[in-house]
Amino acid sequence: MPRRLLLAACALAAVPVFAACGDDDDADAGAGPGTSTASAQTAGATNSNDSPTLSTPASKYSVSIDDIGIAWLTDIANTYIIDATAYGKQPMLFGNEAEGKKLLTDWGYLEGYETAYIPEGRDTSVLKGAYYIKVETHLFKDEEGANKAFKYFADYAATSGASPVNIQPVGNVSVAFATSYGTIGSTNVKALYHQVVFRRGNVITILLTKGAQGFMTVEPARELALIADEKILGERPAVEPTPTSSYKTPTPAPKP
Repeated sequence: MPRRLLLAACALAAVPVFAACGDDDDADAGAGPGTSTASAQTAGATNSNDSPTLSTPASKYSVSIDDIGIAWLTDIANTYIIDATAYGKQPMLFGNEAEGKKLLTDWGYLEGYETAYIPEGRDTSVLKGAYYIKVETHLFKDEEGANKAFKYFADYAATSGASPVNIQPVGNVSVAFATSYGTIGSTNVKALYHQVVFRRGNVITILLTKGAQGFMTVEPARELALIADEKILGERPAVEPTPTSSYKTPTPAPKP
């Protein structure tokens, strides 16, 4: 698979935690089950048209281990607060540090939070239908800035080669994408990634799942998005998680 196509799937939710982002021209670029070539962007909400303005910490509005149950383990190494300075340096999302800083300032970026979950049994369980999870939550000063950021994220993915997926709407506006890259462990079973990005008020949430072809559709990612949306709306308890030992934004390595 061309590197640019892979980045379309991993730029927003950091797929490298699951698989190395290298060239692989033999990988299948198809979207797999549960996908469509129709436009993925939707408007409206499943439960409400409310557009709240929420305060920090962003971590309160993420998906927690209590939400998904004991079939997963928290990936401590990939759980941390995201600050604007480090986030603006992300080479997969912004052209350069100056561009990242300018855009984040324009959007009124306040804070983000990232976490990930590993299925019990890891790849062995994935071959039976389990999946990996990654969640990003980004908080902005107001809805206007969050909407600008949402359009940037959605346009980036849509123009970089990922396949759009039709979903029932989540939040005030949402998009979904799918891509196939690599295999599960040392097997020949292809890995499928599904990503849901939605905005509710001044919050953007990005959900990513990785599972095995033949098992995965976009629905698990959408169901996780609904959990996050319920927290944003106050329909589910929004509790700040206990800090982890790696509770800070990682600084990306310089480009070669």
